[in-house]
Order: sequence, then structure tokens, then C-alpha cells
Amino acid sequence: MPKLDLKDRRILYFLDMNARMPIGELAKKTGVSRQVALYRINKMKKEGIIQAALTIFDSVLVGYNWFRVLIRLGGAGKVQKQQLLEFLSNHPSAMWVGEVGGNWDVIVNFITKDNYSFNTIFEDFLNKYGKFVKAYEILVYINVRDQSRIYLLDDKIKEEQLERKYFVHSMKFNSELGFDDLDKQIVDVISTDAFLSNLQIANKLGVSDKTVTARIKKMEQNKLILGYRAMIHPFAIGYEVYMLFLGINNLQSDREKQLNNFLLASQNVTFVVNHIGRWRIGVEVEVKNRIEFQSFVVELRDKFGDVISDFETFPIFKDHTFNYFPEGNLKANQRGAPL
Repeated sequence: MPKLDLKDRRILYFLDMNARMPIGELAKKTGVSRQVALYRINKMKKEGIIQAALTIFDSVLVGYNWFRVLIRLGGAGKVQKQQLLEFLSNHPSAMWVGEVGGNWDVIVNFITKDNYSFNTIFEDFLNKYGKFVKAYEILVYINVRDQSRIYLLDDKIKEEQLERKYFVHSMKFNSELGFDDLDKQIVDVISTDAFLSNLQIANKLGVSDKTVTARIKKMEQNKLILGYRAMIHPFAIGYEVYMLFLGINNLQSDREKQLNNFLLASQNVTFVVNHIGRWRIGVEVEVKNRIEFQSFVVELRDKFGDVISDFETFPIFKDHTFNYFPEGNLKANQRGAPL
């Protein structure tokens, strides 16, 4: 496992929530030269610590919906499971595909234009692989909060008085927000490579960099683009990833605020999702080991046992794909047609 010093961790910390930070600004914040900052970034890319840079979109603003499907397999051998994972990972509407443990084997998040499109996609999947699906559960997204990996800095957090950064996907459709073909082309280019400069994007699309800059700025102002995150591989820096699902009953506004504040203050919580379905809240946690995760779960249950009716935990072993605006939603009149 690669060894990271404090400067490496500081670089990761700042890129985690702003992967497009100018290299000069990053160098100044981390106390190194531009050349050293670039060298360290490239080294961490080669070591698999930085896998990519994602643009974070709230695509519901322009009319798309998010769905989460939990899948438990039965009777699928190694080859069949790999084929199923490849099918989902390559699906043009798949936002995230994760290989997990516990009661489930695979989780896939789809982004589609509407319920009809999602149903078409899911029925097609069941027609192809239903004989290997022992059980499934569907959750509908209400909102999401992406939280910074502030644990990267450990004891430096209080010393430097760093505030927790986060992005909130409000997921409220805005009928007045324009989203034309050029916007879609820009989104398609930048969605899984936020490291690209506006000039590089412009060259790919055959337009001026001023046009790209103006379009991106507008999408940022409208909150269609929430930010840019370096895709950091937790396993490469000695961390494990777990998911916690919570069943919630009788959550009054004051307790909801307390729960949100607790999750925001928890340094190892990286994502918080509110769903419609059996599991009202999903929490992703990156920790050093299972014992640390269990301590977090116990503390959460102790503090909020009056509103948590049920819970489920499982490890996330591997991310097979991650794209906040899958390419299938960027094609004209896309209706979730089967592959």
C-alpha cells in the first residue's frame, strides 16, 4: 500500500471537493511548488489512489430521476455474475454499479427520464438475468449530500479550523432551466473527466473556450453542476467502505436536524441519501476497519434509537462504474430502450 505523507493528504483533501482547482492555488494551499504538486498528483494517479475526477450533477433539475436497485443473486456462477456486472456497468443509464457483501451482491443506481423509462430498463434486465436474481429491492432518491473526506487530515482539522465541505443535490425539477444540445455535449465530455480544462473541452467539441467557460459557469450558477470531485480509491490508502441503511419512523423536524448534524459532523461519512422505500436513509462510511465502522453504528443507534426502526449494513467491495450524468440521458428522445 502506498505511503502518504501530510502533503499528499492535503492534496487529496482539496481535490476531493474541487478537482478543477487551479494548480497554482492547490500548490499555495498545500505549501509546495506547482511542479511538486503536479508530480505528487501524477504519482497518486499511477498508484491508483486518484482514479478519476467526476463532475457532480443534480440532473433532476433538468428532468431526470434517480433510482437505486439492490440485487441478491442466486445460482449465478462466477462467469454469469461477471456478465451481469458487465451488462450493468456498460448500461447507458447506469450512474453507479457497486459489488457489495452482506444480504446483497450488487447495487446499481439508474438515472432515467421518468418512471416509464426506468421500468423499461429494469424489465429488460430481468428478462436477461432474472433467473439469477433471487431478490431485489427498489429505492427512489429524494436528495443526496456528498461530504468531504475530512478524515484525510486527521488531527489537522481542528488545528487549521477547516470547515466540512459538502454538496447537496436538492433534486427539485426546474422547468425554466434550459439544457440544449451543446450543454449535453459539454456534460458528456466533462462528466467523467473533470480534470479537463475548458480549452481541452472546447477543442474536443469544436467550439471556442469562451463558449465552454460561459456554459459551465451558467450550469454552476444554476446548480446543475454542484462541483468536481477527485475519485479517490479508499482501499489504496488503507480504508474500507461500508453502507448503512436506516429504516426511520416518527422523525420529527428537530430530530431530523439533529440526525443530519450528527452525520455531517462524522468525519468518515462521505454520502448521505434520503430515499422513498423501506430504507429511508442510506449512509456511506469510509473507515480503517470493521471495528471502527461498528463503533459508528453503535453510537448512531444509541443517539437515535427512538427514530431508527431497523437497519442493515454491508461492505462495498468495488465500484464498477461511476458517472453522475450517464451518456444514455444525453441522447435525444432517450426513453430507456433495452440494450
